[in-house]
Amino acid sequence: MLRERIKRKAHKIAHSAGTNDPIKICEAKHIPVYYDDLGKQIMAYHTVIKRIPAIVLSTRNSEFENNYSCGHELGHHFCRHAGNTECLNRNNLRFSTMGNEAEANEFMVDLMLDGVNPHDYETKGQLLDACRIPHWAEKYVVWKDLIK
Repeated sequence: MLRERIKRKAHKIAHSAGTNDPIKICEAKHIPVYYDDLGKQIMAYHTVIKRIPAIVLSTRNSEFENNYSCGHELGHHFCRHAGNTECLNRNNLRFSTMGNEAEANEFMVDLMLDGVNPHDYETKGQLLDACRIPHWAEKYVVWKDLIK
């Protein structure tokens, strides 16, 4: 999916749900969110069982980690990635330029930045922190498009 389409999709979802908070979007879109002990490495996964989507977040995550993990898994859902179980793993929290993981991260960032005025923040770090975006995902922010 092209980056511009991902950005438009994220905006449409945030606008229709009335929020850019991934957990609240799940509630608004009737996507069940479950919590389970997924071990030390797996942070979250998206699955579809009998055509019903669901997101499972790890009970070992912090609230901050669950928030962006949910946004990432919503990226898999709304980008319509074909795999039945897409998972966010602590070992793959890094920048990638292509594929489903990159698209899910792009969606997460675009969703969580939707409606935010970057001029309200003195630094990029403050903006990321306020929007609850992890600093490892900064490379997914298209700063030139954000600061217009």
